[in-house]
Amino acid sequence: MAEYEHEQRIPVDARVVFDLARDVSAMEAWLPDGLQVEPSGPERVTGRVSMGDEIDEAEGYLAADAEQRRLEWGDLEGGGYSGWLQVDDEGPGRSRVVLHLDVGGEHQAALGGEAHEITDEHLVQALDRLAALATQSVT
Repeated sequence: MAEYEHEQRIPVDARVVFDLARDVSAMEAWLPDGLQVEPSGPERVTGRVSMGDEIDEAEGYLAADAEQRRLEWGDLEGGGYSGWLQVDDEGPGRSRVVLHLDVGGEHQAALGGEAHEITDEHLVQALDRLAALATQSVT
């Protein structure tokens, strides 16, 4: 299993950032290239990950805890992808976002090498996009 984790500070209220992050219909605006998520039921999503010529599709869960400003997700079969996003208040108009991803099984991102590096870069990309989206929403 490979674990990835990145954090970013965003000059936007934590509630605003969390509300943007948990909106499944708007996730494509901040998720990294090659990742699509669409709702498939209450707290259920279908996720598609494209890496090169390979496309992996799985049914998963997406749970949002508004009080804690935390998202948790994973595939329903286990052993694939799972992770969480936590948005913490850092004072008026400021937040800290931590994005964590676990990749297990035979996924290339779990085995190291170029896919590992690409996955790591994708987490940074997602946080950058979320920060830009949040900043644009308040200006």
